[in-house]
Amino acid sequence: MNIYFSGSIYGGRQKLDTYKKLVKELAKFGTVLDEEVADDNVLDREASVSDNEVFESLVNRLKRADLIFAEVTVPSLGVGYELGYADSQNKRIICVYDKTVMPKITTMLRGNNKLKIIPYTDINEIINNLENILKEEN
Repeated sequence: MNIYFSGSIYGGRQKLDTYKKLVKELAKFGTVLDEEVADDNVLDREASVSDNEVFESLVNRLKRADLIFAEVTVPSLGVGYELGYADSQNKRIICVYDKTVMPKITTMLRGNNKLKIIPYTDINEIINNLENILKEEN
């Protein structure tokens, strides 16, 4: 399974440790197409590549993905764009968020019945149940 992991980069890196844990666990179930979201140095690496090259690379990975797994606690234009694009391509999308930080996420996600949205208070709730989460249909 090809898994596209989405998390905030330019919108804020407050959940970087969570991204690292999720990418590590998701890799047990398939190929994570964009591990760099969980990389401490992603901003430095992106600085040496054109915006268009980054965009084209991400769109290619979104097209190859069987599943989009997004940590959406930190609001991000990029994550929103990725989710909208993936939804338009009828991709399976799972969103998780820390309800102790963000009690409610945007209506644009909550109102879309095609998305699976899972709140958590501790990321281990998601990690410990990841196999079941990935098996479930939306």
